[in-house]
Amino acid sequence: MLRLVDACSGLPVAPVMHRSVVRIGVPLALPEGGEALSDVRAMLVADVLTRVLELSGTIAYTGLICPDGADERRAALQVRAGELGMHPAAAHGDERGVEGELGGPFAVRLNRSEEAPDEADGDVIRLAVADAHAADGVTDRADDPLALRLALLTEPRTETLRLAPASVSAAHHTLLRWRHAVATWADSPSRPMPGPARDSIRDCLEDDLDLPGVLRTLHRLEHSGDAPAGALFETFAYVDRVLGLDLVRDVGRGPAPPRPLT
Repeated sequence: MLRLVDACSGLPVAPVMHRSVVRIGVPLALPEGGEALSDVRAMLVADVLTRVLELSGTIAYTGLICPDGADERRAALQVRAGELGMHPAAAHGDERGVEGELGGPFAVRLNRSEEAPDEADGDVIRLAVADAHAADGVTDRADDPLALRLALLTEPRTETLRLAPASVSAAHHTLLRWRHAVATWADSPSRPMPGPARDSIRDCLEDDLDLPGVLRTLHRLEHSGDAPAGALFETFAYVDRVLGLDLVRDVGRGPAPPRPLT
């Protein structure tokens, strides 16, 4: 069962306990003329959480909590989020208004690093998300915006991230390699996911959304050399439903592209 560590109490809590719908609140800073990477990171965490909940059969909605007078910046941020593969938010506005649009109170509310945690509230989980800052030279890759998504997922969400151009470049090369591999593995007969990898992925996802742990499992499996190609395909395709990296993009497009050199 998925358990998220509440930023106020420090205790793991199950967000789906006694709930048929999980509503997720994402506070946005939307700085005027400033860096928005922290907002992108917060929206990405909510997107992955939504995917995990939906994969387990739970309905999940995300609402963006926005400051007054920031509609233009919010709209631009949502366009960028779409380019990064995020599902559209179901509502946006002030906190009370968003809860009203979503049909009830938040079960999970992201707790930004600049916010002082409220007292523990048994009805809402405060999910910690640290700030993210882009070093000089960091830009979205026009040829593959999902490289930024992978770079953001690689580091623990509770640690402040200072994203360097090399990190985005490395993520891009990883995506090229994995998509090539998935397209190749897809030609083999389907096989069940390897038990140890399946258990590791499940444990990471259920343990406070340990996404770096999920990625480490994929890297180990990729280089293990003992898993059947069909099992590798099923594992990467399944995990991609959570990570949202479009790893199956090249499947069925004819001969697999040349394997990247790095």
